[in-house]
Amino acid sequence: MLPAWIRLDRHEVAGGLGDVGLFVPLAVALIAVNGLDATAVFAVAGIAYVATALYFRVPVPVQPLKAFAAAAIALQLDPAVIAAGALTMAAAMLVLSAGGLATWLARHFPTVLVRGIQAAIALLLAKAAVELAQRGSWEGSPAIDPAVSLGLAVAACAVLLALSAGDRRGAVPGTLLVLGAGVAVGLGVGGLPDVDLGPQAPALAVPDGAAFATALTSLVIAQLPLTFGNSVVATADAERAYFGARARRVLPHRLSASIGASNALAGLTGAMPVCHGAGGVTAHYKLGARTAGATLSVGVLYLALALAFGASLPALLGLLVPGVLAGMLLYVAIQHALLAGSLHRASDRAIAAGVGVVTLASGNLAVGFAAGAAVVGVRALTRRREVPGVGFEPTRP
Repeated sequence: MLPAWIRLDRHEVAGGLGDVGLFVPLAVALIAVNGLDATAVFAVAGIAYVATALYFRVPVPVQPLKAFAAAAIALQLDPAVIAAGALTMAAAMLVLSAGGLATWLARHFPTVLVRGIQAAIALLLAKAAVELAQRGSWEGSPAIDPAVSLGLAVAACAVLLALSAGDRRGAVPGTLLVLGAGVAVGLGVGGLPDVDLGPQAPALAVPDGAAFATALTSLVIAQLPLTFGNSVVATADAERAYFGARARRVLPHRLSASIGASNALAGLTGAMPVCHGAGGVTAHYKLGARTAGATLSVGVLYLALALAFGASLPALLGLLVPGVLAGMLLYVAIQHALLAGSLHRASDRAIAAGVGVVTLASGNLAVGFAAGAAVVGVRALTRRREVPGVGFEPTRP
């Protein structure tokens, strides 16, 4: 007999798979470009998903560290540097979790900046969707015209919007329908790839000092503030928005501890560094997840894939054509933008939108956040000066 906070059905599975459009491309790239162990990547993600489900008892996503992964892929960093980065992130997040420090810091985050981070994530997801669709096909796979791929993305997004309108839960969840179509297109274009059964054997290792130095400057410094803003503060906010009192366990210091523990395991086994994310919360909820059964089911699926296919996973996952995954990303971007816009005052909505626009223009969430924080700070200072007896320039009698 399962507890009330776990339900296992097709809708929960569909919701749990809601952010594969983000997870799969980055995981496959880190395996193919950087040489990460495929078994470790999916096994650690699976373990993190299962642990997250059992502890938080509501759907909480497990995602790649996006800026971290993008930099590692672009710089073609070796697995030792990525492992050092994961361990450094783990240490930093565990420090933030100690004594409730992350929760204390989160209380001082203005809601408008939380919504601004969410708006920025929505725009970055939309941009990533277009870029993914324009790839057409994966490297080494038969070519798909980018225009056709963009058409697939629009069609996939339209199907998800239609099937989720009014929060309807039809006989065939949109996620499963879209992913099934993506696999069918992949089979039609390239056929069934050759796969070998059985896992790889992950090797436990601690990187040397040089790897830590490279990771700190190339990966961690840029990622850490983004992780706290999006994976901790904005994730806790999104969980409360979607699940209300059921998300009472999802506190910032607990999210920090979860990220720290997951990255400690990732760093020791040579897996992909992971985090949580507000966009993933939206993806899970809007695509059907209502209980921890969603995250539990996808965790078990990733573990099964890791143990069953190991090094063949990139080829197997290559059946999901980029256009379909891009459509899922675009759908999540739209839904996340609606969450980001849930502010009462027009001036707050303008600031949140500004954080998103600056982030998109600069390609850096930290820059967008800094711009928004500056505007909020100036506004607060101006208001304090306008109130008699309050602020740095009190009125004189």
